[in-house]
Amino acid sequence: MKILGFDHIGIATKDPKALAQWYMEHLGFSLCSVGPSGNYFIEAPDRVMLEIMLPGAGQEGAGALTGWKHIALVPENFDEAVAELKAAGIGKDAPVNRRADGYCTFFFTDPEGNVVHFAKWENDRGMFR
Repeated sequence: MKILGFDHIGIATKDPKALAQWYMEHLGFSLCSVGPSGNYFIEAPDRVMLEIMLPGAGQEGAGALTGWKHIALVPENFDEAVAELKAAGIGKDAPVNRRADGYCTFFFTDPEGNVVHFAKWENDRGMFR
């Protein structure tokens, strides 16, 4: 079996519209579609999607389960993106972590408490060429 990549990452929330708007306003996602049950598909510039939906059966308490811990995004300009979020009050007290090998991270949370971080590898590991 060969996996080609991610289709989307799902995030359950009590207000899908508001959370989708936050990702569009602050992180540059765009709206792809709104499903019949009110789930929002939003897309990053590299075409990776988030599905933001109401909690469904069996999803209650999912935050306590092991599994996904964060979404890592790669901004075009790491330092400018961090400064923009901090200016908007997002992650304002969070440090930027810089390793000797050139890898940088900046962790913050969305309004629902989901952990998001910016990742920057030296030369972007060739991902965006």
